[in-house]
Amino acid sequence: MSESETPSPTDLNAVTLAERICDLIRENGPTPGHQLSEWLSDIPPIDLWRTCYTSNQIRVRNCARYYLRYDIKRDNTLRLSPSILRDFLTFSLIYLPEQSVAAVEGGTLMANKFRTISLRKLSRARQALLELSPDLQKELNDHCVVFLSGDIAYFLAHDTRRMHATLDVPVNGSDIDIVIVTNHAADPNKIEAIEKEFLKVKRLFLMMPSVREELDFIVKPVDKMLEQLAYRDIHEKIASKILYESYFLMGRVDIYESLMRNLEIRGTRAKIEADFETALVERKQTIRTILSLPPEDSVKDSEVASLFFASQERLEFQ
Repeated sequence: MSESETPSPTDLNAVTLAERICDLIRENGPTPGHQLSEWLSDIPPIDLWRTCYTSNQIRVRNCARYYLRYDIKRDNTLRLSPSILRDFLTFSLIYLPEQSVAAVEGGTLMANKFRTISLRKLSRARQALLELSPDLQKELNDHCVVFLSGDIAYFLAHDTRRMHATLDVPVNGSDIDIVIVTNHAADPNKIEAIEKEFLKVKRLFLMMPSVREELDFIVKPVDKMLEQLAYRDIHEKIASKILYESYFLMGRVDIYESLMRNLEIRGTRAKIEADFETALVERKQTIRTILSLPPEDSVKDSEVASLFFASQERLEFQ
């Protein structure tokens, strides 16, 4: 081999990493990204991702669907969830070409796992509503609509353990996000009582070792929900998207159907879907950037930083 053909240290490292990955997958079968990352803890996740997507020896099977999120760190506030890294670590199966049949089976099992987790959390949401006293449940059924949003609505909820920021107790993955919209006939005193009881249920769910779920909820009048469909600032956009992706739980179906019609009539649905397409294009461009830049340069790129890694910022839904 001539001097000009001598592979660079980066090329040699890439070859070595690809071989390490292949050896592990050959021995263990199709493997989730997070498991591979644990086995190769000396490798930065972005390098592991790059190697898996560029090696002609390795295949990646994705088991997620993407949905729109808003990130105040980005100029246009748009991103897709899961992030590129979370998609790889949590929702992808890494395998070799000869393991295709096993990868299809494993991918189905992985998708079913997240669906099962989502259904369990959906059941917890219903349990939370049933913890309310009968008169408050009647108020919900007579004058409110209750719907759920977030990971669970897409059947992508996970149960990766994390610590609660203030109570210092472990929490089982994805939050349970509940929205209650009240009509004009709702009793203000009963609505206030619903909020107070929900706060007690929230703490109960966090503190019970057999539950350990984060229950988030918001109560708002229908007029405010309709106003938020104007989709102007980030708070209105988050509120609109929560309705767009919602899963009906309880209460007045006619209120829910009216809100969904307004989402359509006011052009909000079209705006959300246009923003999704913009975020998808940006995600694809970021992936091309990661693959085209040297590894040491890609991690310094602001666009890569904002879309590859999940944002630590969080806006409470209004």
